[in-house]
Amino acid sequence: MDDLEVICPVCNEPNYLPAEDLEELTPDDYLECESCGAYLQILSTDPLEVVVIEDGEEGLFVDCPECGLTFEVEGDEEEAVCPECGHRFAPDWSDVDEDEEDADDRY
Repeated sequence: MDDLEVICPVCNEPNYLPAEDLEELTPDDYLECESCGAYLQILSTDPLEVVVIEDGEEGLFVDCPECGLTFEVEGDEEEAVCPECGHRFAPDWSDVDEDEEDADDRY
């Protein structure tokens, strides 16, 4: 059996589960995304379904408007510099602010 690719719903980066680990997984097990540190809970193993239970702590991900690269930045940066093409731009934090307001409204 081949390794299984699991795409992180937070950063859209692939994570790979070795086939022998997949056989031992059960619903309610957890994975940590190797790219962003998000914690993912296994909902089912056949087919494999995961849900985000905690976003990554390392930072937030933005897309470079010049080359399209997705990369991580700190949430308090006023300017981001793309590590691929060097393009400087101001990240659009409006989506993040809206998500935080929506979360606050639920409590």
